[in-house]
Amino acid sequence: MVEKRRSFLINIAYALVIIAIFYIYFKYLFWVTAPFVLAFLFAVILQKPIRFLDRKTKKKCHTLWAILLVLLALLIIIVPLALIISQLVEQISNFAKYLMTSLADFPQFIENLKAQLLSLLSFLPESLYESVSASISENLDSLANSFSLSDLGVDSSTLTSTISSGISGVYSVVKNVPSAILGIVIGIIASILFAKDYNKVVAFIKLQLPQDKKNLLVEIKQVFSKTIFKMLKAYGIIMLITFCELSLGFSILKMLNIMNNNYIYLIAAATAVFDILPVAGSGGVLIPWALISLINGNTSQAIGLIIIYGVITAIRQYIEPKIVGDSLGVNPILTLAGLYFGLKLFGIIGMFLVPLCIMTLKAFNDTGRLKLWKTEQTAES
Repeated sequence: MVEKRRSFLINIAYALVIIAIFYIYFKYLFWVTAPFVLAFLFAVILQKPIRFLDRKTKKKCHTLWAILLVLLALLIIIVPLALIISQLVEQISNFAKYLMTSLADFPQFIENLKAQLLSLLSFLPESLYESVSASISENLDSLANSFSLSDLGVDSSTLTSTISSGISGVYSVVKNVPSAILGIVIGIIASILFAKDYNKVVAFIKLQLPQDKKNLLVEIKQVFSKTIFKMLKAYGIIMLITFCELSLGFSILKMLNIMNNNYIYLIAAATAVFDILPVAGSGGVLIPWALISLINGNTSQAIGLIIIYGVITAIRQYIEPKIVGDSLGVNPILTLAGLYFGLKLFGIIGMFLVPLCIMTLKAFNDTGRLKLWKTEQTAES
């Protein structure tokens, strides 16, 4: 009994140490080490083409191939990414203006909502209906009449404060540009050095490991290549398919003059990303949008959005098991918790890093390298 308690306390202490290390690293050290971590991962990806070219040239131009492949890969990634980001920023800016303009229609939206609610409650007994309808009308009318920028906390002083904050924010960003450029330059140089001396770096790390941990790097590489990267690639394909489905559906609605919106591709991209989140899905965007369209009297758009949601859901149910499979099988609740705690602890970047860490820990636990919790296999043995 004493031995079990001691083992339990040791495991708890071990888990707390791991959590503390993760927290300190991602909170304070991630951005400092990011250029080198990303550079090493980049070098790992480029090893196959570098080795292929080395075999063809008998390693006579190893350094040259490393430099050329790193620069070529960066060019292939950075140029399209820069174009996409520039278009995305422009679209988001225009969409924000569109939303601000749409706020002017809020009182009309409230009127439509009131009409819909009163129509739905018409089955109630007359005395109850009069009481409920009077309460609904009073509250919604008050909301519609009082809706203004001042009610949102926007007045001359807040506008001045916002403008000042905006200028300070722009200054802060501009001030950090040299640091960002330095990080990018260091990352590029590190990528070339890691790609050129990859075998030496790996050999040095192996020398520092205990004898029973010599194959740890190989196992890490296998875990990432067979599980994590496979998972990310699978969900990337699903996001692309969802984006194409949404874009096609929105385009059809626009061609039929059912949807009057110039930001269908931006909305499709945002919905495709939202669709990957556990529990939420594309219905978290399309269903509320359909309800708002119905309240505003745009029944055709509401029906179109529901049809699009149904098609996406049906196709998703069919393709997800085939594309993703059961390679990781992380419970959606655990993934959702990872998203939440990642956001709270580390901000936006934590929403991606914490679930990725959970996937990695599960993959190592399944292989037996780590024994953080019991699985069916370990329970049977």
